[in-house]
Amino acid sequence: MTDLLEKLAEWEVPPPPAQFDAQLHERVNRSLVVWQFVDLLLHGLPWAAAHFSQALMGLIIYTVTGRYPPDRRKQRR
Repeated sequence: MTDLLEKLAEWEVPPPPAQFDAQLHERVNRSLVVWQFVDLLLHGLPWAAAHFSQALMGLIIYTVTGRYPPDRRKQRR
């Protein structure tokens, strides 16, 4: 195994292209932005819509009946 490592140590490695870092960052940043938007659309917005709809339903029930809806957590105890 040491012979292989010694052979590899003798090989000359060419330097990376001048635009390598910029190209890498551009591809990585583009993929990160895409995945963040996908995550926002699939997880964040439905979660926010569910919580907002609970508040909106509470407002509608209070407007129609004049009372807050019963707290289900207190009834379980």
